[in-house]
This record gives sequence, structure tokens and C-alpha cells, in this order.
Amino acid sequence: MRFRLGEVTSSRGPVFEEAYRALEAEFGPRSELERRAVLARWLDEPSPTTHSDGALERSYHLLVAHDEEGRFAGVRDLHVVLDRRAAVAVAYLAHVLVLPPFRRTGLGALFRSTPVDMAQAAVRNAGMDVAAVPLLLAAEMEPPTPGDDASLVRLVAYGKEGFSAISPVVFPYFQPDFRDLGAEGVPSPIPLLAVVRLVGHESAVTLPASLARAFVAYLHAVFSTHVRADHLAALRAQTLGALDASGVADVPLLRLPRSLDDAATAHALTLSRLPLSRPMS
Repeated sequence: MRFRLGEVTSSRGPVFEEAYRALEAEFGPRSELERRAVLARWLDEPSPTTHSDGALERSYHLLVAHDEEGRFAGVRDLHVVLDRRAAVAVAYLAHVLVLPPFRRTGLGALFRSTPVDMAQAAVRNAGMDVAAVPLLLAAEMEPPTPGDDASLVRLVAYGKEGFSAISPVVFPYFQPDFRDLGAEGVPSPIPLLAVVRLVGHESAVTLPASLARAFVAYLHAVFSTHVRADHLAALRAQTLGALDASGVADVPLLRLPRSLDDAATAHALTLSRLPLSRPMS
């Protein structure tokens, strides 16, 4: 089955509405989707430079797929963050959804590979050498949940393509509360796995601590457009405080399951049974 990928460039029109409704139906009940107004602002009022010195550049991309008959098949959104000063690129894979009739057709794999091309294009457009700029694919995913086969299916799909999870003992990660809480609201962050793939180093069992820090810093650069600064600061302090306390120079990576029968690997990803790994001397 062939698909046509298109990029939505404006919130004004039926394509954006169809894409957002699909994302909202899937991720809204889990509080894992930004408000409609946030996505609309990212499209209609792009602000790629987030540091005053211009070192950090961010772009948002909303991709939709249709089959050969024009039927809406799926949606993927992502942010490409390029740090010119550190010469690091991160593609934050925010959400992906393939509608049930189009699963197991290759569309999911296409949605997972396209961000590499987009991030490398951003590096080239910045006049930088793709071979000299580490590219980290970053995603937030639910750990395996007993009775929730969908959570395992998602991890297996990423595991087959070289993704790993940063050990949550060394790097406890929380997605911020995406609700509009106002000045007095109390946030409810969501504990998730920090899932990564360092392009070209998919077999690595550790990740440089500097790139783990980039995971937080660059994703928070995205979230700062709609989440209160003090809420983000509290989450950063918790995650990076644990990283500092671990004393690791390279952060342990945990393999994702490669099949639905890989119960041992899935079990190791639960947030309560992970050994603290330290770098080899």
C-alpha cells in the first residue's frame, strides 16, 4: 500500500482539524496532547529561535498521510531542534497515530523514518556537516502496563528500529502537565520513559550524559511555549538531579522489546525494578 505524506502549514482548514481530532481522540484521554490552540500557534506563528543568541533553533512539523484513494490514514507531529553552538540536533517525536485500517502496512515505519530526513535537512540548511552533528531521535513513551497490549505494541515498533530507553533510575523523566493551569493550578506531570535513538549508533548500550541533558533541555525549549517556567524548572531539577547524583558519565540504555513475546525485556522497563548502572572504569 502506498501513502502520500503531506505537511500541514496552517491551522486554518479541514486538514488540520481532521489531524487534531484524530490526535485528540488517541492522546487526549491520557493527557498527552497539547491544547488545540498550542498546535495552531506553532503552525501559524512559528518562532524558530528560542535563545536570544540564536544558538537554539526550533521548528514544528505536522505530517498527515493519505492512501491512494485519498483516505486519511494517519498523523505524525514532531519538532526539530538544532543547537548551533553545541552542534547537536534533536528530533522530538511528539505523537504518531496510524488509523486501524492502515496498521501493519508500513506507514508506521515511514512515520518513524521521515524525522531523520527532516532533521538532517535542517542541519544542512544551517550550513553544518550532517556527519559531524549528532542526531538524537527523542520520544516520550508509556512503560509497559499489564493488561494494556497497546503500550507494548508501541515499544516493540520502536525497539525494532533501534530505539532504547534511558534508565529511569538514573534519568527519571516526567512529561509536564499540558493543561492551562493558570497562576494557581497544581500540575500533575506524567512519568514516562525517555526513548532515544542516536542515529548511527543504534547498538550502543549507553548514551553520553550530555545528550541525556539535551533530551530535557531541548524538549523543554518546546514546552516553554505553553507550560509555566516554574513547572518546567521543577521537573528539570528532579530529572537532572538524579542524573547528577548517579555520577555516571554515560547513561545506561535499556533495550526495548523486539517482539510481543519478549516479556523479560518488557518487565525490565517497569519503573520500579531497574538496577542503577555505573560506567565501567
